[in-house]
Amino acid sequence: MTKLSAIKSPRRAADSITVSDVEVTTETAGTARRRRSSSVGRGMVSSVLAGVLVAGGLFGWAATSRDGAEDLSSEQVSADVAVPQAAINSAEKSFSDREQAASRGAVRSNLTEAVAGEAAKDRDAVLETSVEEATKSIAAGSAAEREAQMAEDMQLVEKQAAKLKKEAEEAARRLEEARKAAAAAAAAKTAAGSSDAPSQGNEAAIEVSAEDLAAISSSGGSMPLKSNFRVGARFGATGSWSRYHTGQDFPAPIGTPIYAVASGIILSPTAGGWAGTNVVIQHANGGATLYAHMSKRVASTGQAVKAGQLIGYVGVSGRSFGPHLHMEYYAPGVTPGKVYSASNPITFMRGLGINI
Repeated sequence: MTKLSAIKSPRRAADSITVSDVEVTTETAGTARRRRSSSVGRGMVSSVLAGVLVAGGLFGWAATSRDGAEDLSSEQVSADVAVPQAAINSAEKSFSDREQAASRGAVRSNLTEAVAGEAAKDRDAVLETSVEEATKSIAAGSAAEREAQMAEDMQLVEKQAAKLKKEAEEAARRLEEARKAAAAAAAAKTAAGSSDAPSQGNEAAIEVSAEDLAAISSSGGSMPLKSNFRVGARFGATGSWSRYHTGQDFPAPIGTPIYAVASGIILSPTAGGWAGTNVVIQHANGGATLYAHMSKRVASTGQAVKAGQLIGYVGVSGRSFGPHLHMEYYAPGVTPGKVYSASNPITFMRGLGINI
């Protein structure tokens, strides 16, 4: 029985054993696989968890660092903690020294400015005094120079006096003849009005030029300038002249026309350099007028002119302080150009009916 059982159940036994072995093997293998699977699963989970933990740690560190930075930037680290007390003391002392130095510098700056201001005042006072002295010196020198120049001019006028006297005498003769001729012509006209036949004797008596007749026949006077002028320095004024002003000034632009104040005969211009380009007119009353500082003269010596006739243009020739006409009047018998013997031209002009 036993044998039979043994025989009968060998397969079972074998199978049992085999199965058992197999099961054992299988179980072992399965367990191994399961263990390996579990190990792999746990490894993966561990890796993932480790990664998560690492990432979390990194994010946590970053957040902590950021929070710490924000805390530092917003709250700042206490000076007592971040800076040693010795450094604080040193800084305070340094700032104190700087404040004292700045204060001393400000004081020095103020003192420097005050001293500079006083020095500037002293310099200004000295400069003002120097300018005043220089001005007085220049004025005195200029006056002396003008007087010397005028003295030289008077010597030239004195040398010219004989010539001008002769010309004046000739002019007076011509004017007298013209006056007589005009009177004769008027008488002849009157006679002709009472008779049909002209008077040959009266016609023969007229031996002067038409210019002379025109000059002597015109009456009254004319302003020497008729536009763009003003009345300037008058006769007898003192100031920038060597002694006093010897005529009447009419400031006007250069090129302003100048006219004869009264009828007469043109004489030679004065030799005095002070007058520059000038015209001298001998009048019928025996006196003469002088027109100085012209830019150009258009009347020639010996020419007869009538009142209001163009004789030249305003300029700055000679010793002039600016463009203007300087007019002088010389009474009968006085040589034109002897400035300190001249008379007031306004008086002469008013005698001609010129209101000025």
